[in-house]
Amino acid sequence: MGRGDRSSLHARSGATSGERPRSAEISALVRRLGSRDRTRVDGARARLAILGAVAVDALIEALEVDDNRVRIRAMELLALIRDGRGREPLMAMLLDRDTPTREAAARSLGRFPTPEASGALERLLATERQLGVRVAAVRSLLEHYQAGLEPSVRRPVEILLDAREHPRVRGAAFALVSLLRSADRRGLLRKLRTDGSADIRRRAGELEAAGASPPKDRRTLEVLLEDLRSDDYEMWNGAVHALASLGVPAVRRLLEEIERRAHDPEYCLRAGMTLKALGPRQAGLLSEALDRMREPLPLQVLVEVVGALGEKSLVYRLKDLIDRLAAEERSSPARDGFDPLRRVRAKAHLELARAGSRVAIEDLRRMVADPDRRVDLELVAALELVGKREEIADLLRAYGREDRFGRERIEAAVRTIVKREKIRRNDTMFRLLGAEERRALEAIFGARPARRARRRR
Repeated sequence: MGRGDRSSLHARSGATSGERPRSAEISALVRRLGSRDRTRVDGARARLAILGAVAVDALIEALEVDDNRVRIRAMELLALIRDGRGREPLMAMLLDRDTPTREAAARSLGRFPTPEASGALERLLATERQLGVRVAAVRSLLEHYQAGLEPSVRRPVEILLDAREHPRVRGAAFALVSLLRSADRRGLLRKLRTDGSADIRRRAGELEAAGASPPKDRRTLEVLLEDLRSDDYEMWNGAVHALASLGVPAVRRLLEEIERRAHDPEYCLRAGMTLKALGPRQAGLLSEALDRMREPLPLQVLVEVVGALGEKSLVYRLKDLIDRLAAEERSSPARDGFDPLRRVRAKAHLELARAGSRVAIEDLRRMVADPDRRVDLELVAALELVGKREEIADLLRAYGREDRFGRERIEAAVRTIVKREKIRRNDTMFRLLGAEERRALEAIFGARPARRARRRR
């Protein structure tokens, strides 16, 4: 399938004809992704990653252009931002005629651990012949498995046990062994010890001898930190695990490094993966970093790490971060109307909501109610988790400012709150709504029977 054969990915994304704020800047940044100047590309990538959801529509549109550099880098950014609108367009790109484009799409889908994305990667493996694309698909399925999507490991297991499969693809699938539960790992290793491939037998023997753990990495901390930025998957993925095995002593240097590389979104994401693997022992250092850091990308990483660790005392420190960022926005509003730290606040609200907390609900409501901004979808997700009846009107007002994708998320949140709070359609609160909110309510639930009858008359 070529670019001319695909139906509009932009239409599938749910974008409206109205442009998002800052569209001229975003369009210019997307065009810079095609530059041969690495510095210009890195600057554009960092800015687009900070813009986050605001840039998603333009990145999806970029998948239609004729410049493969732009298309591939746009896919990589969609994977970094991980906004749900990017998933289906990336799945469509698996059918592209260009091999590097299919490989980039398969690699990018690793950041979208959903049954739909896993299914698309499995279908790709059933027909794809290019080794680079197959390797990328296997690695993405393993990322899905690591993210908790257990069925996604099925196809990599089949590939690993298939003697007819190319050694390079089997080698990529071999990484799953260390991810399995102990009993499953032992059983699989027994099979692999008698495999027809000498390389597979050797690797299985090494894992058995080491207690099914990778051999201890003897590279120094500084070398591992540098390896984390490598373009080679095996090198940077190995550095993630090796750094995690060093424990808390690696945390301080890792935090320093993401501050130093605050404009490298991929490095920050990989550092976040490492910090998550290190576990809650690092809570004190993370807490200090939340108070100290000012750069948007490192702060986004820290917020996601705090949420993944689930340490309650650390999660509640996000309230202090929200208060600090809100105060800074009030005292020094952005001249161009865009504050890159708002997305950090939105993510912090979501992690607090996942912990069941409403301690920052006033700031959350202010952000959702801001009439001059499209609502961050993390805020909608937060209200879906902890919202009460008093927040329904805020969501209904935001409904009119959103595109189809945003409206679907708001609709789901409103329905969840109404069900959780046991609110009936004839509740007094609905009679007090303004005209704008009533229109949104009818779009979500449909007009009442009596209203429909009056319209028919």
